[in-house]
Amino acid sequence: MRNRKVFPGFVPLAALLMLSSPSFLFAAGTMEARKAGWEEGTPGRWNSLPERNVAAGEGFFRAEVVLTPGTGVFWEKELKRDLLPEDTLSIEMVSRGINRTSRDYRRDEAGFPLSVTVVFGEDSVGLPWKKRASDFFREVRRGFTPGGIRLTFAYGNETPVNSMYRLEEEETVFILGGEEERGKKINVVRKIREDFQAAYGREPRGPVTRILVSGTRPSGEDGQIEVEIRLSSPLLR
Repeated sequence: MRNRKVFPGFVPLAALLMLSSPSFLFAAGTMEARKAGWEEGTPGRWNSLPERNVAAGEGFFRAEVVLTPGTGVFWEKELKRDLLPEDTLSIEMVSRGINRTSRDYRRDEAGFPLSVTVVFGEDSVGLPWKKRASDFFREVRRGFTPGGIRLTFAYGNETPVNSMYRLEEEETVFILGGEEERGKKINVVRKIREDFQAAYGREPRGPVTRILVSGTRPSGEDGQIEVEIRLSSPLLR
């Protein structure tokens, strides 16, 4: 095999370019979050990572994100424990803007600036196989969502606050904030089992298997917004 010639200064220059790129320069706390079991990624196929600061540890997760148009980030933690009757999720969140292009009720057009999703990966809704197949090919194009039933708590655009609705068959959205709440801190404690019962009219068939935190700013938006979120729960231990 031929040896490659390395030009003087190339390695330091490459390192400098990497450290000066947004994904390196503004990713404070990413390694800490990873050690706590959180994996980071971008929602959709075309978003780039935004400026962000993350902290995570025993029973909590916190993130501060500066979203510019065309950026997005999510953090996902896999859980390995049973759902207990008293399981709760404490959510503190604030968004200093909304995504005015978001069509909150439409599956492929909803773009929440800030959301947290609880996933019941062992549960499902009975869907025809043709529907499952079409969903699979759709997700090949747009990116895959976690399997199972999902409860999403979000900042919306056109949807009234405190609304609960199905974004799709296996995802129910609870709107915690919108235009009137922007810049104000929302502080709620959700009883996960009760929210599931309200959404699907029955008990969940299994435990919460994943939690996702997401922030996104569609490319059609104008200007940047800042969002912050803090979660605390026995689920995160």
